[in-house]
Amino acid sequence: MANLGTNLSQVFIANVSNLDNGSAFTDLASTAGGEECGVWDAVGGNYLVTKLYEASVDFTANAAAADETTADLITKAHPNWLYSRIQLVQGASGQNIATPLIDTRLIRSVRFDPYAATTAHKISITPNATFSGLDVTFRLIIRTLPVDQLNYYDANATGYNNLTGDGDVLPLGVFNTTNHKVISVTIPSADYTDGETLIDALETAIDGHGILSKMFTTTQNSTTDLDIECKYAGVVFDIAASDEDNTQLLVTTAASNRITINSGRSANYNPGVGNDWQVLGEEIRCRSRQGNFNRMYLPNHIATYTKSGNAYHKVTISYEHGWPSSTGIAPAGNLNQAVLYVGDNSTADTAGDTNIETVFSIADLTAAQEFVW
Repeated sequence: MANLGTNLSQVFIANVSNLDNGSAFTDLASTAGGEECGVWDAVGGNYLVTKLYEASVDFTANAAAADETTADLITKAHPNWLYSRIQLVQGASGQNIATPLIDTRLIRSVRFDPYAATTAHKISITPNATFSGLDVTFRLIIRTLPVDQLNYYDANATGYNNLTGDGDVLPLGVFNTTNHKVISVTIPSADYTDGETLIDALETAIDGHGILSKMFTTTQNSTTDLDIECKYAGVVFDIAASDEDNTQLLVTTAASNRITINSGRSANYNPGVGNDWQVLGEEIRCRSRQGNFNRMYLPNHIATYTKSGNAYHKVTISYEHGWPSSTGIAPAGNLNQAVLYVGDNSTADTAGDTNIETVFSIADLTAAQEFVW
């Protein structure tokens, strides 16, 4: 997930694929789900669905530059702005959300990040098929915990950051005053006879544990292959296994009386981009333009526009501001950001689905792209 930095910038949520067009919003939707956004041309007085800047210059016809046969000298660096001042606006219940009028000469970058699904951290283990005769202690070591906004403020109990959707909440028992928390489960030798029954016993122990059952899901993919997957975005964990003599049993290659990490089924944590838990967290944290962070208290309930399960593409506009004389959200020396999320359902927009391709000169909706001035 791209970092919004230290400033409280602005987040805009478009739950329709296309930016609005014309002199006014066609649908000033409330929380019903059809929120629209638009890029306002402050000079022309219309919402724009045409390109904001020339992303490349074609020199093919220029005899003096005949060697430039593919014409792409200004892609990504210093595109030519076609408008002098723009404003990003979102229709909302009550007063619209809007950026200040932005002089395009002050914009330093426009970055596009395509939607990428969150990958939860998962470790798969496979005991040797003949494994038996040992009391085995499994240690699940919580290395990192979520730091997203929803773990601190989620007044509507959306549970978006629980990737399974089963309603569990990150248990307080995994927090620790040190840099990790270790939770142990011991399987006595009397409770299993081979690798298959060891997996059964471990799965039963995790599923019945007061903390681990709320932290992990367990899935058997074969009789001796167990996936242990975290339920929450942001959690990274390790597994250790030892016998009654504290001999380490976990290895990366198969061996007799050892438990193998199945790297083919394990998965590293990847936060992705534009997942509902990320968008809602940023939306709550950055709702400065509606005044929610300009009060002496944080309201119990504020309107939010992120939709559960939507797959959002992300556009980040970073621009300078004349602090303190101009409207500046970021502190002096930092850039303001206007972050636009666009997505209307659980399938990310592809080529031809959305006009942000045209507006922001996005060549490929499946690849990150950045223009720098």
